[in-house]
Amino acid sequence: MNRELLAWIPGRLAGPGAPRPRSGAWPRALLFASGDFACNLYWQSITLYLLFYYTEVVGLAPAAAGLVYLAGSLWDGVAGLIVGIVADRPGPGPARLQAWMVLGSVPLALSFLLLYWAPPLKGAALIAVALFAHLLFRTLYAVVNVPYAALSVQVAASGVERSRIAGLRMIFGAAAAALVAAATQRIAMLVSGRVDGSSGFLAAAACFAAVATALLVLVGLRVRPPGRAAAGASAGLGTALRSIGRNRAFLILNLAMFAAVVGITMVTKGTLYYFKYRIGHEGAAGGALALMGVAGVLFVPLWMAVAARWGARAQWFAAIACGGAALLGFALADVASIGGMTIFLICFQAAITGFSFGFWAMLPDTVEHGERASGVRVQVLLFGLAALLQKFALGLAATLVGLFLGLAGYVANVPQAPQALASLTHSMTLVPLIALGLSGLAMAFHPGAVPEAAEAAG
Repeated sequence: MNRELLAWIPGRLAGPGAPRPRSGAWPRALLFASGDFACNLYWQSITLYLLFYYTEVVGLAPAAAGLVYLAGSLWDGVAGLIVGIVADRPGPGPARLQAWMVLGSVPLALSFLLLYWAPPLKGAALIAVALFAHLLFRTLYAVVNVPYAALSVQVAASGVERSRIAGLRMIFGAAAAALVAAATQRIAMLVSGRVDGSSGFLAAAACFAAVATALLVLVGLRVRPPGRAAAGASAGLGTALRSIGRNRAFLILNLAMFAAVVGITMVTKGTLYYFKYRIGHEGAAGGALALMGVAGVLFVPLWMAVAARWGARAQWFAAIACGGAALLGFALADVASIGGMTIFLICFQAAITGFSFGFWAMLPDTVEHGERASGVRVQVLLFGLAALLQKFALGLAATLVGLFLGLAGYVANVPQAPQALASLTHSMTLVPLIALGLSGLAMAFHPGAVPEAAEAAG
């Protein structure tokens, strides 16, 4: 993408002579964080519904659906890494990142619609079309989301603001999750007369894409960093990668998050199947997932307070404890009711919110940590590499869910055999418990958050 064009777009689209916004820290943080609502309209949809859509609506076999999801997740990470390499070149900095967001927003929306188009195909042709749509969407999502995430380093001038922005982003993200969970099946019912109708899923995707596009363009055009961003020493790709290799805080944080994402995704991917086949009430899943999102909003201030009082690493361990307790309770109670499942999901949401807040509060600090260690400032590439690791974790978890179901004899849209239900329960309990344990083991070696960020989380 042409460097001059990227520098010119944000100011030009705002109109000739448009005044440069002069907003305080809180208004700037709120506007910037609203971009996470937009991104999560896409992200929560593919996290909560896409694997289910592939197997129940499109008709892909569970193993094939899991592999398509894995391929998309892996490519998403690679695409994010490529975006990071390109966007980290010396140049206008924040203006380039904002231009990526503006220019990519409409193509991203169109690819999202293609993702939820059910073609009248079967066999290898159906898999090929689903894979193409998935790879296209993931590419464009990386083009928009990685620059947006990396912009948080420059929008927030201090640890105080970074913690504030991390908390607000979690609130906006949880609100988007609640909206997607509550509205998807309701829109599908209104449009197609059934909660798993293909035209209904496409209509829901169109609604989410319209809102997300408007927000991403607004954030890309109107957010302005407070002053000049730190320049740091520019470097080639090899030097940048060596700098990341010496960045202990970044490496350990991402190992811990990788394990946590595997555990979280095993639960969320299995939830719709659990409601449909174990509880026998598919339509109740949307309401329960929506309550998860609402609970996530309420949990954010709690985690901010914990981080402010005891530090980010202690907050991470507390999230592991919450998640482990919820999983053990779910396994021991053998939940078979809507109410019981809803309680479990709300309790597990506490852990999900804790991990998300901790990660995004600590990740911007690793930019400075790496610069102190190597003298080289690596920003967008660092966020792209973090995206690569998380997307691989998501794909791995989705593949494991598909393999668990396939090996247990799962067949879509028919009553499941006892061994299939048992395999589903194990995939939602044993594997996540192991994953959370590994996350805690990794975080035990973390050097600790930047003191400024920890003391300012409130």
